[in-house]
Amino acid sequence: MPEFISNAKFYWEADGLTDVLIQKISGMQMKMVVAGGEAPIGVTKDGKTQTNATIGGVECSEITIECVATADSKQLLDWYNKCHAEALSGGKSDGRKSRKLGKLSIYDGSEEKVQYEFTDVFPTSYATSDFTAGSSEMLTETVTIGFTYFVRKK
Repeated sequence: MPEFISNAKFYWEADGLTDVLIQKISGMQMKMVVAGGEAPIGVTKDGKTQTNATIGGVECSEITIECVATADSKQLLDWYNKCHAEALSGGKSDGRKSRKLGKLSIYDGSEEKVQYEFTDVFPTSYATSDFTAGSSEMLTETVTIGFTYFVRKK
């Protein structure tokens, strides 16, 4: 009988970015782009159409990470700022050097059962929840992460 894994216990990290209190991760997706598959690529004798579909590339979505704002979560905004051009310094950026290797681990109890590894992760957007006087909501931060590839290691 197969072992079923819950998606409720997980941990995300990226080269030195640890201890962030994450509520939700979403958007993990890769898709093959098909070239030539939508229509015939040509016509031969007697009007016969020739079709062909071939891999034209890979498209990766972005991962959205929602976390509770803590002292440790500041490292996400610091990373975002390091990766993006500084308007006052003429567009200087450490974006290429600041890309990281990301890992998402899914646990069953205390044992890691599934692990995904992401190549070249970098933050593409950063936002906070709304501020409302008298609110009982926790302050949250949302960081969207781009990547070039992911694999399942476990």
